[in-house]
Amino acid sequence: MYQFNKIVISFLLAFAVLSEGNEGGGEHGAAAPAAGASAETIPYEDKKQQERTKEWMDVVSSLSSLKTKIKSKEDSIKEIIHHKRQTKNKAQAEELVAELVREHKELTKLLEEYNQSAQLLKYRYPDVGLTEKRKYEKIEIKSLDDFEQTQTIEGQLKRTVSKLKNHYGIKDQPTPELEAGKKPSVDNNTLAQPKILKK
Repeated sequence: MYQFNKIVISFLLAFAVLSEGNEGGGEHGAAAPAAGASAETIPYEDKKQQERTKEWMDVVSSLSSLKTKIKSKEDSIKEIIHHKRQTKNKAQAEELVAELVREHKELTKLLEEYNQSAQLLKYRYPDVGLTEKRKYEKIEIKSLDDFEQTQTIEGQLKRTVSKLKNHYGIKDQPTPELEAGKKPSVDNNTLAQPKILKK
């Protein structure tokens, strides 16, 4: 986020310098050109580039505001789920479920708008604001069940275990003792048994 802010600020400064240089003032103390003449002195390509940069900055700012709105909606959904779990009154629980569904619909709309803006930024303005690792990742839409599972300890534990298994490449393999339905026998302990060597 820090790098993104730094990029936006640098473009704002560059835009301010360009606009200040194009406003007139002349060179070597010459008088400023008239308002009608200043529009003619700016080359067409520069105008086009300035408009393109301004459009890009508008899309970037809307993208960051959408990301903030998405985060606040997710927080409100988590809070509603928390209140729903604590409530004992059925009527209040139903109201919370209705509010939860409404908030989720709004979140879905925001996510679709965010993903659309990210694609717009990626393909319409590939050359504006180039940085080394510019990525616009699609944000996946979570279902209400996913939100509820993240609130429980069991859901958090399952998610953490699956991340660890993914990271270390561990696959779920049932143990042979459990498959056979037998308890491990003492005979399977090869460490305690002597080894007989033959010639």
